[in-house]
Amino acid sequence: MKKRKFGPALYFASDKNVFDALVQKHKVDAQTLTTLFRNRNTIVSKATDREVLADYFSRLTHDYYDHKLISEKIGIAPRRERSTTVELVGELDVNDVRSAIEELKREIIESGDNAYISRDGDNFSLTIQYSRFDYKKSEFAQLVVKDAVIEFTKTENGYSIVSPQNDFTNEIRDEIVSSITTQAPTQIEKFIVTLFDKPSPQVRTEFFIDLIDGLDGFSKRDVTDVYVYKPKPSDEDRDDLTSDEDETHIEKVLLRGNGVNRSGILNDLVSSDTYFIVKICWLTKRVLGNGDIYKLEASFADPKDCHKFSVLLKSVHPNIDGKFPRTRTPLKPEIDELSKAIETSAKKAMLAIK
Repeated sequence: MKKRKFGPALYFASDKNVFDALVQKHKVDAQTLTTLFRNRNTIVSKATDREVLADYFSRLTHDYYDHKLISEKIGIAPRRERSTTVELVGELDVNDVRSAIEELKREIIESGDNAYISRDGDNFSLTIQYSRFDYKKSEFAQLVVKDAVIEFTKTENGYSIVSPQNDFTNEIRDEIVSSITTQAPTQIEKFIVTLFDKPSPQVRTEFFIDLIDGLDGFSKRDVTDVYVYKPKPSDEDRDDLTSDEDETHIEKVLLRGNGVNRSGILNDLVSSDTYFIVKICWLTKRVLGNGDIYKLEASFADPKDCHKFSVLLKSVHPNIDGKFPRTRTPLKPEIDELSKAIETSAKKAMLAIK
């Protein structure tokens, strides 16, 4: 892993940046404001207007630790991320898996982030707390602190690795997979859901249709969101354009509502054999048990090549006497169950493509 490098933006917040941050009562609480003054041996009254305190403090000199404390309060709260699965098939030794994870854990800590490993029999979890800066945002909103959990579950054929779908955890996961496969006594097969080698728009659309219809133990209720994509023409295709009208290109189209999969607009787009589905959100109901309804999402982070497949359980609609009056945040067992069901259906749909 590469050691983190920080740019200069965080260290040169102006007095205006400091004032704008401190007046945000819903983010910078009174205790934080008091702490900033106390670090300068200054006691402030609760009765003093916040804008007066912010104006006074912003005119003082500030150091890295002042900026760090403020940015931790102003920083963007991370959202629950989509998950992706990699399956390793072959003869894998549990000790080789453990040593590969421990080696990456040491590298993560040396790079400045935090990490720890938990074990349950032959299963492992690598939990990482890391921070990154988004320099496109204002100075005190740049810091984003995230938690990532990479789960290694023993299967009959090898190991299943589930991780958040983002560049940071993908890099960590790929390094661990590379280490594991290098130590293995026999060749290890890596399986992921991808349509990279299936360029047909019709085939890619059929993949998503088969996916949402193929969840074992669940029945599709409705499709609420569909994203369709049409790649930009290549340079060779551009040479064939003969008029300004041909230059028009709509790359992405989002359709949102009820019964989107039955809409004429969607059918016209995908039947043209140029657009294909790259992301879909739908409602599915549990056939047995409590009969709850779940809102699910499946997508490719790389729409052009239909690569980097990920899933997300967005919300749960509990069944209350046959009605669904509210939604709630999904629980960890529900996330694990539905994510596995989607991945299984996606694998089946992909392998069914001829």
